[in-house]
Amino acid sequence: MPRFARAEGGIAALEFALVSPVLILVLMGTIELPRAYGTSQGLIRSARTMADLISRGGVSTVDDVYAAGAAVTYPYDTSRAGIVLTAVGVYQQGTALVAKVCSSVARNATARVVGSVLGAPPEAESSVGARYVMAETTVPYAPIFGIFPVLNTLTFAKQATWPMRGTASGGSLETILPGGKACPAA
Repeated sequence: MPRFARAEGGIAALEFALVSPVLILVLMGTIELPRAYGTSQGLIRSARTMADLISRGGVSTVDDVYAAGAAVTYPYDTSRAGIVLTAVGVYQQGTALVAKVCSSVARNATARVVGSVLGAPPEAESSVGARYVMAETTVPYAPIFGIFPVLNTLTFAKQATWPMRGTASGGSLETILPGGKACPAA
């Protein structure tokens, strides 16, 4: 027994056994956290891209818009992303300006109800009769390593509003999404 107590042959193995779980956890974190951040940033770019594309007006199909949104998030998988594209009009309601849904389409999500109030419009669109578009993306994050509990239930939700591009003769250019109608005048 005294010989075993003086033995030093297994010290390195013991130190490695104590330190390796921490090092492995740090390694996993250096992979997972930047990946989560990249997914979040990709969704912001996706929402902006889709909003920009539908802001040009005359959208007959949104399949290419969805494809463009998915392309800018590459290499992150957004096939399960919920996407809602909405055309919005600004109206006077009492003493306040409100944004109302004129038309909306969705994939893997629920489209907004036509005529529903979204709240106050963005500052740049704060005038009666203004028109803008909004793209919303929501995606559950799929971690590589399931050991970080907060990442297992993380869902990213990003929204982008975009002004209409150009003006039409006699007023604002307007986007009418497939199956929708133009915004009412008042």
